[in-house]
Amino acid sequence: MSLFQAAVLGVVQGFTEFLPISSSGHLVLFQTLFGMKEPMVAFDIALHGGTLLAVLVYFYRDVRDVMADFWGSVAKKNPEKTKDAAGVQAPHKGLWVCILITMIPTGLVAVFFKDFFEKAFTNLTFVACAWLVMGIWLILSERFQKGQKDLSCVHYGDAFWVGLVQGVALMPGISRSGSTILAGMGLGFRKETAAKFSFLISIPAVAAAIVLDLKHSISFFISHPAPMVTGFAVSAVVGYLVVRWLMAVIHKGQFFVFGYYCVAVSLFSFIFAFLSK
Repeated sequence: MSLFQAAVLGVVQGFTEFLPISSSGHLVLFQTLFGMKEPMVAFDIALHGGTLLAVLVYFYRDVRDVMADFWGSVAKKNPEKTKDAAGVQAPHKGLWVCILITMIPTGLVAVFFKDFFEKAFTNLTFVACAWLVMGIWLILSERFQKGQKDLSCVHYGDAFWVGLVQGVALMPGISRSGSTILAGMGLGFRKETAAKFSFLISIPAVAAAIVLDLKHSISFFISHPAPMVTGFAVSAVVGYLVVRWLMAVIHKGQFFVFGYYCVAVSLFSFIFAFLSK
């Protein structure tokens, strides 16, 4: 892999990770265009690490309050350790429990369907089908973006269903951010709230995925340090800029427009897969 290819894939990851158009699907498409026949799991880890950093930086205050509340909850016997959490109020109070609950269905889906998802990364036709489904779902979402609930209204049942959707979104072509935001909107949350919750729950989910796959990819990291660092840095910078823009788009109620893009890229992928046979 050249540095140019690493940089291009870093841009693709950073630009598509947060937009509801499936970063994994785009990575499959571009890796196919670049002639990379084997799934680049190790490099994908570096790219997702970059976008994870972008989320941590952009939502720093929310992450800080959630972690302070978490730490205060598990260290109540030590007043000095809990003093920083004393000022944590709703909507972040107790939110860490709901975030952890989302990981249960996500983790179960990831474990039981791991082989299926890995094979999907080598099948562009399958990705095209998933993109089409995602596009239609996004287009129809214009009808249910009038929810009024905020983060303080998130309960355990909401967390479970959003986590289950996040697990399904492990399929390339199904956007993790898009599907979880749509799930939150469908549960009656304000579109901005659904987006923020989607980003917050992505932190432990992506971090866990990186840790689980890291032991199988460490040799690739060692033998290809330059492409890894390049991809990581580019995806982090681009990802931060994109998440700022996406939050503005969601605020304007224009989230559904990404559905038309998903349908278009689905048709392109179908044609490319057919002509490649």
